Order: sequence, then structure tokens, then C-alpha cells
Amino acid sequence: KLDKRRRLPVFFSHVWGTLLMLFTGCFPKVEGWDAIKEFHKSGRKAMFVANHNSWMDIPFLGHTIGWHNYKFVAKKELEKVPILGKAIKVAKNVLVDRSNRRSQLLTLKQGMKWLDDGVNLCTFPEGTRSRSGRLMPFKNGAFKMAHKAGKPVIPVSICGAAKVMPSYWLFPFKPAHNVCKVVVHEPIESEGKTEQELADAVRDSIVSGLPEEQRPLTTTQ
Repeated sequence: KLDKRRRLPVFFSHVWGTLLMLFTGCFPKVEGWDAIKEFHKSGRKAMFVANHNSWMDIPFLGHTIGWHNYKFVAKKELEKVPILGKAIKVAKNVLVDRSNRRSQLLTLKQGMKWLDDGVNLCTFPEGTRSRSGRLMPFKNGAFKMAHKAGKPVIPVSICGAAKVMPSYWLFPFKPAHNVCKVVVHEPIESEGKTEQELADAVRDSIVSGLPEEQRPLTTTQ
């Protein structure tokens, strides 16, 4: 079957995100890009995990990963969002129905299969955008996928996205220059760690790259 990995829908979504950042002046500064380039050269695949408090986090993360195939692990409710919902389904991103245990198990298998088939996964483990801007507790579904598949997790800290596009805005309202930054951390191997140890290590890395106003007030997981 043509395009079994749904590379084309991801490509066009990436083009859309790139044009959005271009026309709004919202390209973020990226720290640690060399680590991602080296990882891509290795031919390995990973779970990219980032904090989330703005819709701009999606094109920011795609821009950081580059022109590679990847699927988002997202909540099923996003299917209802106009345009975005259609794009998510066509690209065969991994959608989680939190109210259905059987669906969660099928989602776990789907995510692991993408990783095994050579496709990166991306997720925002908070499960929704943080309205306060501070990092919220993580849901462990993403870490379960990476841990069971034996794949590394690459933590990503997205800084200042809500300053150019708050959660209640539909489009960026000012450029990202000197405002937004993406910090890419070293890959964290899942092998040799429990699922909780992996989640804790990833969270610690993300927190270390965030400005004080985005860090959690507590250490709650």
C-alpha cells in the first residue's frame, strides 16, 4: 500500500506549521539542535516529550524535530476540532480515549508499533494546555509506550510559547524573536529503568530547561 507510514500528511502538516511560523515571525530559538541531528543520523527512533501551554507548541515541536516522520499521541477529543481533527486522523496519529480502558490498550499497541516501524512519537504528557503556564503533573501513557518498546525519550522544554499565543487565542499575536525558546535535552534511555524512573528523569530534564515562571510550584508527578 502506498504511504503506509502516512508520511505525506505529516509532510503537509509540517509545511503548514512552517508557513504559520514564517508569516507570523514565530520561529523559536532552538538550543540543543545538534543533539537531535546526531540522533537522527543514528537511525534510531524516540518518543519526544514536551511541556504544553499554547497551540504554538505543536509547530514549535515539529520545527525542532525537523523534516522527519512523526506521530503525535493526543487525546481523542481533538478529533472534534475543525481542520486539526481531520489532519490528525488522516496522518494516523495515536489518539487516546481516556474513558475507555480497551481503547487505551489498543492505543498503547499502536504507539509501540509506530516506534518499532521506524516512526518517532511526540506527546505532551500533561494531557492538556496549562492555563497557568506552569508545568502540571504528567500522565504516564507516553512513558509506558517508550518503556515497553525499549526506546529512548527525548525531553524538550518549550519556553514562552504562551507569550505569543495564549491558550485563549487562535493565532499568534506577536513575533517570537527573543521571546520563545525550545531546549532539547539529551536522550534518556528507557532500558535499565522502571517506567516511573523514566518518567521522573524526563520530567526533571524538562523542568531544568524552563524559566522560573513555568516551573511547577511543587514536585508533584
